Formats: sequence, C-alpha cells, structure tokens
Amino acid sequence: MRETTNKSILLSIFRRNGGEGVLTKIITNENKVNYVNQLEALDKEEPLLCFKEDEQNWILLTNERILKEQVGVRETIAFSELTEVNLALHEEFKDMVMNKKDFTLLALKHRNGSKSVIKLEKGDPFQGMFQVLHYLALKNNN
Repeated sequence: MRETTNKSILLSIFRRNGGEGVLTKIITNENKVNYVNQLEALDKEEPLLCFKEDEQNWILLTNERILKEQVGVRETIAFSELTEVNLALHEEFKDMVMNKKDFTLLALKHRNGSKSVIKLEKGDPFQGMFQVLHYLALKNNN
C-alpha cells in the first residue's frame, strides 16, 4: 500500500512559510495545462507544487513523492524515503552564494543513506518548499 500525505497540510505549510513565485506554483485545475509533461509521470497521486524552469529542469511535489528532472535526467524520491532535509551550504558557497535570501539548493538524505540535491526558486518558494520537505523528513523520523 502506498503512503500518501494529506494535501491540505502540505499546502498549508507551504503557504504559511513561503508561497508561490514566478516559477513555483500550487497545481490547480486552472493551471494544470502548464504542467502536462510533469503530470504525465503521475500514477494515482495528487500533484501539489511545481517549480519549473523549463521542460528539462523541474521539481514536482505530489501527496506521495518528489519527482525531479534536471538536464533531462529524472529521479523520484518517495516521501517515506526522506530522512533529512538541509540547506546545501557547501554547494551554495561553492557557487559564491552567501546571502540566505539567495539560496536555491536543498540537500536531501534518503533512508538508504544516499543523498541528492534539488534546486528550487529562491525566496518565498524556497522557504515554503524547505519547510514542507523538512516536515516530511521529521514525520519519517518519529
């Protein structure tokens, strides 16, 4: 059985701690047409949030998992596999990003010990997504 997370809880965390931006949107019936390529990979889950730079660079959160495509390479991370979410400080500093308001990278640690880095839209969208993912990781550790 697949584990799903309450959509309203995640969207509430996103709105309360950040919010939409130019490239990051809450998926609605009205804007689904803008995310056709991202939504084609979904099974029976509900799409929640999408950060989309272009068709080969995006992050989609559903009520079950994170789907990411960077430079045409797709990766899927089930929420149940997420154990830690941190600022990717090493990568940010390497790119000479020093101001917290300009951060775009999060480091995700998976249950099997592997790690991945995701790129998001800076500002409110980054803060909102960080808090949503942090909530999910904490929930998995309890």
